[in-house]
Amino acid sequence: MTQFYFVRHGKTVINAEGRFNGGTVDSPLIPSGIEATKRMAQHLKTVSFDLALTSPQMRAQTTAKIVLEESMNAPALTIIEDLREMHLGDWDGKNIAQITAAYPEELKNYRRHPELFDAEKIHAEAYPNLIARSTKVIEEVTKTHPNDNVLVVSHGILLMALLNTLKGVPLAKIRESGIVDNSSLTILNHSNENTIFETWGQVF
Repeated sequence: MTQFYFVRHGKTVINAEGRFNGGTVDSPLIPSGIEATKRMAQHLKTVSFDLALTSPQMRAQTTAKIVLEESMNAPALTIIEDLREMHLGDWDGKNIAQITAAYPEELKNYRRHPELFDAEKIHAEAYPNLIARSTKVIEEVTKTHPNDNVLVVSHGILLMALLNTLKGVPLAKIRESGIVDNSSLTILNHSNENTIFETWGQVF
């Protein structure tokens, strides 16, 4: 089986400011985000990665580079467009409290009823598209690297949707377990026949 090490990027300026941190915005990691990622990197330093994949967004690339700096025989970092965070359209980069006041029904569906979320209304990406593009990456890597250790650095909403889908959770329920923390690690052993999670959202 392929052993996937899924990492959510470290905490960023936009995270700290309470703004939506989607697929069309970016900001640097803050010091606590860097330190938390360094602690994870220490935990993973004995893992020999055969492949390292990251979202094109700089917060994910920075996180991946911190992890690989401590890794044995680190592979070159491969940027994968389909690991980009969910596009949040008109909400991207905006203050969460202000959006909550302006779009109460849309935000409720975004957070609690993903099957009802009307992405077109705010020029955003729909959950099914996010799931389709991210699961395609994992299934392709599972085929091409069936016995390898693979680092995947991405984002909160994408990882929540992807990991729950791989676990067999239906769209309507993918939000129920919440979003994994910044600088967290989820380890998955995956093949066409089996999906076995070793850890889920571990922080250091």
